[in-house]
Amino acid sequence: MTDRDRSSGLERRPFLGGAASAGMASVLASHAALGQTSAPAVPSAPGSAITVRTAEHLVGSAVNHAYAVKAGPFVFLNGHEGYDFAAGFVPAVAGAPGFPEYGKPGLRREADFILERMRQILKSFGTDFAHCVRLDQYYTDANAVRAYHLARFAALGKYIPPSTSMITERCFGGKSTMTTSLIAVPPEPQWEIKGVYPKDAAFFAYSGYAPAVTANDFVFAAGAGPDPKDVLSNDRPEGPHYFWSTELPIRRQAESALRKIESTLSAAGTSLANCLKAQVHIAGEENFPDFLDVWNAHVGASPVALTVTPAKAFSAAEIMLSINYILLKDGAQRRKEIVRAEIPEMASYSPAVRAGEFVFSPGLLPITREGTVAGLLQGDHFQGLCLRSQLQANTIYDHAEAIAKAAGTDMRNVVRIDYWVSDIREFPGVALAWAGRYGNAPHPFACVVTPKLPAPGATVMAAFWFYAG
Repeated sequence: MTDRDRSSGLERRPFLGGAASAGMASVLASHAALGQTSAPAVPSAPGSAITVRTAEHLVGSAVNHAYAVKAGPFVFLNGHEGYDFAAGFVPAVAGAPGFPEYGKPGLRREADFILERMRQILKSFGTDFAHCVRLDQYYTDANAVRAYHLARFAALGKYIPPSTSMITERCFGGKSTMTTSLIAVPPEPQWEIKGVYPKDAAFFAYSGYAPAVTANDFVFAAGAGPDPKDVLSNDRPEGPHYFWSTELPIRRQAESALRKIESTLSAAGTSLANCLKAQVHIAGEENFPDFLDVWNAHVGASPVALTVTPAKAFSAAEIMLSINYILLKDGAQRRKEIVRAEIPEMASYSPAVRAGEFVFSPGLLPITREGTVAGLLQGDHFQGLCLRSQLQANTIYDHAEAIAKAAGTDMRNVVRIDYWVSDIREFPGVALAWAGRYGNAPHPFACVVTPKLPAPGATVMAAFWFYAG
């Protein structure tokens, strides 16, 4: 694959890459280990703020995946899994054909591959793991988490950036057990990273990540759940076991999680009033209303770009939620601005938020202006067109464009889209909707399959990250 300017041929709608884009194959250092070719990142115009690295034909498909985006000082790596962007199958991950379990464990090989490729991409952008500020990981089972943590220590050393790890139904690739996205900053004095380790913050030696870090105006806080003492009921083991004289578990755990994060935020020089973006994973969509009731009682006066998604499992069987955060420090030069776009009220749980060069959408659902989920009337009759998810993705893009317009930016400046789908077979509809609106514009996505989404009939939910610097 070759580098080329992507700024032409996409007049249908504003698209990622109008500011800068470059189509190219995957980047790697060890051709033998990773099986891909290296290529430099090239912006499409002098002085442009956004440069992308793409797999123009992801595993031979028509999907143009922007797996890496450099936006100003920030580097976004999006949806990395244990497959080659061009060829798919990776012998170093799969193992020996006649004896795949020989040698290093397969899950460890998968994690090593992902992290080595990420290391090489970061290096090509002039940064490294020591300058990462956020890691997001999804896994299909707990053993994949264990293997990844071992690989992560080997690759990153003593410093592990704030991290969120969730068990979900499935990753993007059929054989993938883990998917990783990250954010890094340059090794420059104004982006010095300072770890935040308050005495009462949970810290687990087996994962080793910083509870939070500060960099310039920003605070990045890891996924955090309730205090262990608040996870279980207060009923005595021998009884009596009350049905309604104790607090609803999701409310108890939500209150606990919000109390527990206060010490970390205080040590970082901030508070929830400065929160820009929060990603909440919850066990079961039936628990969303009670969580939101607790959340809004704490944060409602200063809204956050809030994404709430179902999760299959957490680090302990009894845990019901985890929340990660991006915030501004007290006294930051950037200012938090609430972005109220013309989208249906039920399409999200909050407004969008802008702070300086960043615009964060909330999690967006495919709710139409009539208050119904898009695509239900005709979707099931045209499964060959992936019509239901195609119409739902188009509705979500309508919402994203409205948010971008209200924030003074456009879809050219999308640097990451997180998709949660009900079935991986819905993603072709998402890809068709993207191509129908934005042509062959690089698609900067990460996608996993989640348990049941909250709106009945919804097959896709998405959150958008814009860089409007």
